[in-house]
Amino acid sequence: MKINFNELKEVDVSNMNCGNGIVKSRMFMNNECKIIKAILEQNASMGKHTQKNNEFIYVISGQAKVIIEDKEEIINKDEIHYCPFGSTHEVWNNTNEDLVLLDITVEK
Repeated sequence: MKINFNELKEVDVSNMNCGNGIVKSRMFMNNECKIIKAILEQNASMGKHTQKNNEFIYVISGQAKVIIEDKEEIINKDEIHYCPFGSTHEVWNNTNEDLVLLDITVEK
């Protein structure tokens, strides 16, 4: 199945998972997965939450600061953060440029 994110409606999500700022997202969902192309502006975040499925976050551009199980990781362009089922994490953009990422959640 081909997915063209430019054809999906962009939605501004304020304080995603009790995070900071606005996350601009284009989302595809079905019963098997959720795929989101998201843009986090400076100081925006996806708040701390526990995964109900396996999640992969691929950084398209910018840099993500991820805190998983109270350990900090820096995820750069072309790197992936993996958050397995049951883990707790949050994602931050602490840079002066937009963080663009692809978030893929797969049913366990």
